[in-house]
Amino acid sequence: MKRHIAYLLVVTAGLTIAVAPALAGKGGNGGGGSGGSGTTSSSISLATVNGTSAASTQPKLGDTLTFATTVGSLSGWQYPMVAVTCYQGSELVFSDLDQPSASFTLGGYSSLWTLNGGGPATCRADLDAYGWKGGVESVQVLASTGDWAASG
Repeated sequence: MKRHIAYLLVVTAGLTIAVAPALAGKGGNGGGGSGGSGTTSSSISLATVNGTSAASTQPKLGDTLTFATTVGSLSGWQYPMVAVTCYQGSELVFSDLDQPSASFTLGGYSSLWTLNGGGPATCRADLDAYGWKGGVESVQVLASTGDWAASG
């Protein structure tokens, strides 16, 4: 069962803080976990669109995407999550947050993108490290796909 989690990111002087409900469990593919002596770099890239290689496919509204992720060393209180966002101009029309192993359906169930009647959007996926420490939830961006075009 897919969990939909509303979140708000506040960026101040290079520090990103997320206000969100607590998320249970650690997850991901390609690594991650409770820290250690390794210094593996984190990465994220679009892996599949509707179950086929993303190499030759431009994503569009309604497509189901997966991401290939590698999670570098994390502190024991952090866990990886993928945040997918799409904009039409300056308007956020879609966002979803889930574990790296999840599938993401662009436009989701009742996003503004769908309600706006579709059309092209600029999307990105960020691999983030979430966690609680000292009673404060934090989010650290580990890697990003950068912006990519999605048709509507």
